[in-house]
Amino acid sequence: MRRKVSFTIILSLFLTVFSLYTVRAQTKKDIKQIPDLELKLNNGETVKLKGLKGKVVLLDFWYRTCKYCVKSIPGLIELQEEFKDDLVIIGVNHVDDQQDVTEYIEYKKMNYLSTYRTGENIHEDLGVSLFPTVILYDKEGNLIKVKSGHTEGGTDSLRKAIKKALK
Repeated sequence: MRRKVSFTIILSLFLTVFSLYTVRAQTKKDIKQIPDLELKLNNGETVKLKGLKGKVVLLDFWYRTCKYCVKSIPGLIELQEEFKDDLVIIGVNHVDDQQDVTEYIEYKKMNYLSTYRTGENIHEDLGVSLFPTVILYDKEGNLIKVKSGHTEGGTDSLRKAIKKALK
């Protein structure tokens, strides 16, 4: 009996340490500060994330055939409209090409822009492996929230975080 308990404890400790190491290894860049990246947007322009200081920045990692990514879009449209002067939402898409992203933005009447498949793997650089994932930065470029997956109350949770960041 003691042997079984000891083995279980040792195995549990090993798995805990291994999982912590794996999580750290997934994040290539430190996301605690807004990354110094230049993103190519679907409208042909580029944006430097560091240049957005003074605004709350929401990065939404998504792609068109992701069911839950698509379910999240109406809430993001709502947030962009509500906080239009203080919030910048940028979709980060590494799957769809520029034309597909642009057509989809028009179809959904999205009020924010997105990246498209360029060969750069920003999602990997920032340790994003689940879609959708939202990374939210305050006006000074400090990380304030990371939310993965889609939940019905997700928009309300983001709204609260944005309001707090604007105080």
